Amino acid sequence: MTWLKNTNATVSDVFCASPGDMKGKRLSDLPIPPGECMSTDFVRHQSIPIQAMSADIFSFKEDIFVAMAAPNTNSCVVMEWDHIEMNFRKFDNITGKSVVGCKSVLIDSHVLIIVTQLFGGSHVYKFDEQQNKFTKFQTIEVFNISKPNDIEVFQMDGDWYFVIVDSSKAGLSTLYKWSDKPDRNETGFYSYQFLHEWFRDTDAEFVQVDGKSYLILASRSQPPVIYLWNKSSLKFILHGEVPNIDDVVSVKAFREEGELYLALTCYIGDSKVLKWANKQFTEVQALPSRGAMILQPFSFRDRHYLALGSDYSFTQIYLWDVETKTFHKFKDIYVQSPRSFNVVTNDRRNFIFSSSFKGKSMVFEHIPVDLSL
Repeated sequence: MTWLKNTNATVSDVFCASPGDMKGKRLSDLPIPPGECMSTDFVRHQSIPIQAMSADIFSFKEDIFVAMAAPNTNSCVVMEWDHIEMNFRKFDNITGKSVVGCKSVLIDSHVLIIVTQLFGGSHVYKFDEQQNKFTKFQTIEVFNISKPNDIEVFQMDGDWYFVIVDSSKAGLSTLYKWSDKPDRNETGFYSYQFLHEWFRDTDAEFVQVDGKSYLILASRSQPPVIYLWNKSSLKFILHGEVPNIDDVVSVKAFREEGELYLALTCYIGDSKVLKWANKQFTEVQALPSRGAMILQPFSFRDRHYLALGSDYSFTQIYLWDVETKTFHKFKDIYVQSPRSFNVVTNDRRNFIFSSSFKGKSMVFEHIPVDLSL
């Protein structure tokens, strides 16, 4: 919008009453920054009657899918985006025993879903185009994993890895590496490194900054620890910790204006936003978060958000303020016991997919709002 200084109508001067720094100024003298009359909203688009601990979005041949870990139905539910009905529909159902994690990874021609379970071991499923469904591809070595809580997949120096985070006192969070050696009958993920034990790990996040690769492990019983990838030994070595914060249930990395940040979720107390500076993470913002299980950063173009999902209240959406370089409360949306928030962009529309542990999983559309109307 452009402010018109002169029109063909006679209008009396209008003076501002508030806010204080604008009081007494003529409206015609106030510049309106570009985009000031535009906002956004999150509108409920679809309700999915599936209770899920997680949801993972992936694409294959221009189609969009979501893999949902549904322990109550002992399955990993795979749904596909319907471009005609403009919503998600069921595509496949991977059955298991107390499924707690479903994570996709596309390697060469392989479309894989890693499925972790509380009982019966964990497995990798591969998409079979002839059968148009996922079939069991590999059984994962999980001798040292007692209670899987998270799966983190990443690529480093051309190789694919994933971490199964163990939240028990007796288990070992374990790093796996992809190997493709058909002549040795070795095509799949194999255990590569055992990380620390006895700390009830809850989440893992892989980040790359300043030319180095780090793995951050959150825990219920100690501050988050940082592992550094050693290029000589080709292993992660303990590098340090994020001090002055305990009982972290989730860690997510994001970037704002080229700077690296962490969003740490705390079930008790305040969740934290930390910034990487001088080769360490320092706190820049605290968010009240009783009962929170997820603090998820996500973006649509130039608008950057944090979704704070709690078991006891509405999900709070925060919006990044470019001037203060902090997040400000934007609005509330309702998802019962949310466990994840994932961006879905298709058909020129933007959505957020939120899995619910105790209710219906929800899809919200991110829409522009013209405040000048």
